[in-house]
Amino acid sequence: MTPDFLILSRQVNLLGCGFRFPPASPETESVLAFFALPAWAESWPGVAAADLAPLVPQLRSPDRGAITMAWQRLFAGPGAYPAPPWGSIYLDPDQVLRGGSTVALSRFLQREGLHLHTDSPEPPDHLGLMLFQAAVLAEENRQAALAELLDVHLLSWLPLFVRRLSQGESGGFYPALAELTLMTVQNAVAALKKPA
Repeated sequence: MTPDFLILSRQVNLLGCGFRFPPASPETESVLAFFALPAWAESWPGVAAADLAPLVPQLRSPDRGAITMAWQRLFAGPGAYPAPPWGSIYLDPDQVLRGGSTVALSRFLQREGLHLHTDSPEPPDHLGLMLFQAAVLAEENRQAALAELLDVHLLSWLPLFVRRLSQGESGGFYPALAELTLMTVQNAVAALKKPA
């Protein structure tokens, strides 16, 4: 069964906002408002309710001060990030930004006519940016390109990111968001690979 691509587009866009923008931003405020809804898990198709159940309390109404401190520690610095949100850190033998996997992703985005719109020269393999590109492909129902982006370019490192994030931040909003992202992407890829 193929996923509902409009719903998948909204899901990955929401997840992307959670990783791309700081907690006080309007984008992340929308993410937090969504997860504060009592029945959000019921409107998250593609992931089993039993898998979502342990994440619901961690995503619902997190302490704003704690989430801001976690964002700073995990994604903004100063200091080393426990789980950098860029794919090349996990895929490049030297664990550097803009490694070979970033080049491959850039070629894919160029081939597919996808353009990043950022305020800074961010590498395109940032988790949030990749989820935004997946949202565009899902909304446009470009199944083959979506499957390639998710399976080849994102799932190649997303489980490593989730593991490191969980090790660097036990419990809380961001590890739960990462788990939800992984399950959503894995289930979308599985559905895209199933014969029609």
